[in-house]
Amino acid sequence: MDNRKKILLLMSAVFMGVLVYFTIDIMSRTTPPWMRKKKQADSLLSPTVTDSVIVFVDTLYGEYKVPAGQALSQIAELFHFSMDSIMLVNGLTSDRIREGQKLKVRIRARHQIKAGEVAGKVAIRYGISEQALLKANNITNPAREFREGRVILIPRP
Repeated sequence: MDNRKKILLLMSAVFMGVLVYFTIDIMSRTTPPWMRKKKQADSLLSPTVTDSVIVFVDTLYGEYKVPAGQALSQIAELFHFSMDSIMLVNGLTSDRIREGQKLKVRIRARHQIKAGEVAGKVAIRYGISEQALLKANNITNPAREFREGRVILIPRP
């Protein structure tokens, strides 16, 4: 083997070593998307999801107060979230819930009601029905309860 080939082989080995070193260094400093922590809907809830749960970055959670007579299956259907997921996120061991209990549920967004806004227009803006919007926020009397400044949860369509 002549000197040119030896030098070329040595340079290739050094280049590969440097490439591997920097790749490992960069990968050890960054977190892949599937390992990142979830976003939270500002201060609506406390971060108590177990580390074994993988939550994607674009997932938002809101706090839902359980009204009288509502079952966990109904809440799961309302927010398009499986019962098992709701139980896992909230640390529940059974599907029994009680009136007034606060649950973390997956939402599409939060919306602060502005002056003059009505439930129908907000629902249309987010592509959901007015009934789904009112039900997700336990609003029975929109004329009185849908007021300026209130922060409402927008369920996933």
